[in-house]
Amino acid sequence: MITAIVTACASILIAIIAYWLNHQGESRRSRREARIDRVSSQLKDLYGPLLVLTETNEKAWSEYCKRYITPTGEGPASIPLSELEEARWRTWVEAVFAPTAQKMREVITTRGDLIVEGEMPPVVLEFCAHAATYDALLANWDGAGPSKSTLVRHPGSRFLSYVRESYGSLKAEHALLLKAAREENRIGFQQ
Repeated sequence: MITAIVTACASILIAIIAYWLNHQGESRRSRREARIDRVSSQLKDLYGPLLVLTETNEKAWSEYCKRYITPTGEGPASIPLSELEEARWRTWVEAVFAPTAQKMREVITTRGDLIVEGEMPPVVLEFCAHAATYDALLANWDGAGPSKSTLVRHPGSRFLSYVRESYGSLKAEHALLLKAAREENRIGFQQ
Protein backbone atom coordinates (compact mmCIF):
# COMPACT_ATOMS: atom_id res chain seq x y z
CA MET A 1 0.00 0.00 0.00
CA ILE A 2 2.78 2.45 0.89
CA THR A 3 4.49 1.62 -2.40
CA ALA A 4 1.30 2.47 -4.28
CA ILE A 5 0.96 5.81 -2.45
CA VAL A 6 4.63 6.71 -3.05
CA THR A 7 4.28 5.75 -6.73
CA ALA A 8 1.10 7.84 -7.08
CA CYS A 9 2.71 10.85 -5.35
CA ALA A 10 5.83 10.53 -7.50
CA SER A 11 3.68 10.37 -10.63
CA ILE A 12 1.73 13.45 -9.56
CA LEU A 13 4.95 15.30 -8.72
CA ILE A 14 6.48 14.37 -12.09
CA ALA A 15 3.32 15.55 -13.88
CA ILE A 16 3.38 18.87 -11.99
CA ILE A 17 7.08 19.41 -12.77
CA ALA A 18 6.55 18.50 -16.44
CA TYR A 19 3.59 20.89 -16.63
CA TRP A 20 5.58 23.69 -14.97
CA LEU A 21 8.61 23.17 -17.27
CA ASN A 22 6.35 23.09 -20.33
CA HIS A 23 4.59 26.25 -19.15
CA GLN A 24 7.93 28.01 -18.60
CA GLY A 25 9.11 26.98 -22.06
CA GLU A 26 5.89 28.21 -23.67
CA SER A 27 6.09 31.50 -21.76
CA ARG A 28 9.69 32.00 -22.87
CA ARG A 29 8.80 31.13 -26.48
CA SER A 30 5.81 33.47 -26.38
CA ARG A 31 7.93 36.36 -25.04
CA ARG A 32 10.58 35.72 -27.69
CA GLU A 33 7.94 35.66 -30.47
CA ALA A 34 6.47 38.92 -29.15
CA ARG A 35 9.95 40.47 -29.12
CA ILE A 36 10.64 39.22 -32.65
CA ASP A 37 7.34 40.78 -33.78
CA ARG A 38 8.16 44.07 -32.07
CA VAL A 39 11.68 44.30 -33.50
CA SER A 40 10.40 43.29 -36.95
CA SER A 41 7.82 46.05 -36.79
CA GLN A 42 10.42 48.57 -35.62
CA LEU A 43 12.60 47.67 -38.60
CA LYS A 44 9.83 47.44 -41.20
CA ASP A 45 7.62 50.32 -40.15
CA LEU A 46 10.00 52.89 -38.64
CA TYR A 47 13.76 52.48 -38.80
CA GLY A 48 13.95 50.80 -42.24
CA PRO A 49 11.99 53.49 -44.10
CA LEU A 50 13.64 56.19 -42.00
CA LEU A 51 17.12 54.88 -42.85
CA VAL A 52 16.38 54.79 -46.59
CA LEU A 53 14.95 58.31 -46.55
CA THR A 54 17.75 59.66 -44.36
CA GLU A 55 20.49 58.11 -46.48
CA THR A 56 18.78 59.35 -49.66
CA ASN A 57 18.52 62.86 -48.27
CA GLU A 58 22.13 62.76 -47.07
CA LYS A 59 23.37 61.69 -50.50
CA ALA A 60 21.29 64.40 -52.23
CA TRP A 61 22.58 67.06 -49.82
CA SER A 62 26.16 65.91 -50.27
CA GLU A 63 25.86 66.06 -54.05
CA TYR A 64 24.18 69.46 -53.89
CA CYS A 65 27.00 70.78 -51.72
CA LYS A 66 29.71 69.38 -53.97
CA ARG A 67 28.18 70.87 -57.04
CA TYR A 68 26.71 74.19 -55.95
CA ILE A 69 28.12 75.42 -52.65
CA THR A 70 31.20 77.57 -52.84
CA PRO A 71 34.56 76.11 -51.74
CA THR A 72 34.67 78.42 -48.71
CA GLY A 73 31.76 76.47 -47.28
CA GLU A 74 29.29 79.26 -47.77
CA GLY A 75 25.93 78.12 -49.01
CA PRO A 76 22.31 79.11 -49.27
CA ALA A 77 22.00 80.12 -45.61
CA SER A 78 25.25 82.13 -45.51
CA ILE A 79 25.27 84.53 -48.45
CA PRO A 80 22.68 86.18 -50.66
CA LEU A 81 22.02 84.04 -53.72
CA SER A 82 21.97 85.19 -57.30
CA GLU A 83 18.72 84.77 -59.17
CA LEU A 84 19.99 81.55 -60.80
CA GLU A 85 21.27 80.16 -57.48
CA GLU A 86 18.00 80.99 -55.76
CA ALA A 87 16.00 79.28 -58.51
CA ARG A 88 18.24 76.20 -58.23
CA TRP A 89 18.00 76.19 -54.43
CA ARG A 90 14.21 76.55 -54.57
CA THR A 91 13.97 73.64 -57.01
CA TRP A 92 16.05 71.42 -54.75
CA VAL A 93 14.10 72.45 -51.64
CA GLU A 94 10.71 71.92 -53.31
CA ALA A 95 11.60 68.72 -55.18
CA VAL A 96 14.08 66.96 -52.91
CA PHE A 97 14.80 68.28 -49.42
CA ALA A 98 11.34 69.34 -48.23
CA PRO A 99 9.43 66.29 -49.56
CA THR A 100 11.99 63.88 -48.13
CA ALA A 101 12.03 65.65 -44.75
CA GLN A 102 8.23 65.66 -44.69
CA LYS A 103 8.13 61.90 -45.46
CA MET A 104 10.59 61.26 -42.63
CA ARG A 105 8.52 63.39 -40.25
CA GLU A 106 5.41 61.46 -41.32
CA VAL A 107 7.11 58.12 -40.64
CA ILE A 108 8.20 59.36 -37.21
CA THR A 109 4.84 60.85 -36.23
CA THR A 110 2.79 57.88 -37.40
CA ARG A 111 5.11 55.20 -36.02
CA GLY A 112 6.73 57.02 -33.10
CA ASP A 113 5.44 54.28 -30.79
CA LEU A 114 8.18 52.07 -32.27
CA ILE A 115 11.04 54.32 -31.13
CA VAL A 116 13.67 52.21 -29.36
CA GLU A 117 14.03 54.51 -26.36
CA GLY A 118 11.45 54.99 -23.63
CA GLU A 119 10.86 58.57 -24.75
CA MET A 120 11.38 60.50 -27.97
CA PRO A 121 15.09 61.28 -28.45
CA PRO A 122 15.87 65.03 -28.63
CA VAL A 123 17.63 64.65 -31.98
CA VAL A 124 14.43 63.17 -33.48
CA LEU A 125 12.39 66.06 -32.10
CA GLU A 126 14.93 68.52 -33.52
CA PHE A 127 14.62 66.90 -36.93
CA CYS A 128 10.81 66.98 -36.80
CA ALA A 129 10.91 70.68 -35.90
CA HIS A 130 13.25 71.28 -38.85
CA ALA A 131 10.96 69.35 -41.20
CA ALA A 132 7.92 71.27 -39.95
CA THR A 133 9.53 74.60 -40.78
CA TYR A 134 9.70 73.61 -44.45
CA ASP A 135 5.92 74.14 -44.53
CA ALA A 136 6.32 77.80 -43.60
CA LEU A 137 9.31 78.28 -45.91
CA LEU A 138 7.45 76.86 -48.91
CA ALA A 139 4.25 78.76 -48.11
CA ASN A 140 6.10 82.08 -47.95
CA TRP A 141 9.13 81.58 -50.19
CA ASP A 142 9.17 85.13 -51.54
CA GLY A 143 8.92 86.64 -48.06
CA ALA A 144 11.38 84.22 -46.43
CA GLY A 145 14.33 86.59 -46.63
CA PRO A 146 17.66 86.28 -48.40
CA SER A 147 18.72 82.94 -46.88
CA LYS A 148 15.60 81.03 -47.95
CA SER A 149 16.36 78.42 -45.30
CA THR A 150 14.30 76.74 -42.64
CA LEU A 151 13.88 78.48 -39.31
CA VAL A 152 15.04 75.40 -37.40
CA ARG A 153 18.35 74.01 -38.62
CA HIS A 154 18.73 70.34 -39.50
CA PRO A 155 20.45 68.48 -36.61
CA GLY A 156 23.11 67.31 -39.06
CA SER A 157 25.10 64.14 -38.68
CA ARG A 158 23.66 63.46 -35.20
CA PHE A 159 20.32 62.53 -36.77
CA LEU A 160 21.89 60.31 -39.43
CA SER A 161 24.05 58.63 -36.76
CA TYR A 162 21.02 58.03 -34.55
CA VAL A 163 19.06 56.40 -37.38
CA ARG A 164 22.01 54.28 -38.54
CA GLU A 165 22.89 53.11 -35.02
CA SER A 166 19.28 52.31 -34.09
CA TYR A 167 18.73 50.38 -37.32
CA GLY A 168 22.01 48.50 -36.89
CA SER A 169 21.36 47.50 -33.29
CA LEU A 170 17.81 46.37 -34.15
CA LYS A 171 19.09 44.30 -37.09
CA ALA A 172 21.64 42.63 -34.80
CA GLU A 173 19.02 41.93 -32.13
CA HIS A 174 16.62 40.60 -34.78
CA ALA A 175 19.27 38.20 -36.09
CA LEU A 176 20.02 36.92 -32.57
CA LEU A 177 16.32 36.43 -31.79
CA LEU A 178 15.74 34.52 -35.02
CA LYS A 179 18.82 32.37 -34.41
CA ALA A 180 17.64 31.53 -30.89
CA ALA A 181 14.16 30.67 -32.20
CA ARG A 182 15.64 28.41 -34.91
CA GLU A 183 17.86 26.65 -32.38
CA GLU A 184 14.94 26.12 -30.03
CA ASN A 185 12.83 24.72 -32.87
CA ARG A 186 15.69 22.45 -33.95
CA ILE A 187 16.15 21.15 -30.41
CA GLY A 188 12.38 20.69 -30.02
CA PHE A 189 12.21 18.60 -33.17
CA GLN A 190 15.09 16.38 -32.03
CA GLN A 191 13.43 15.51 -28.73
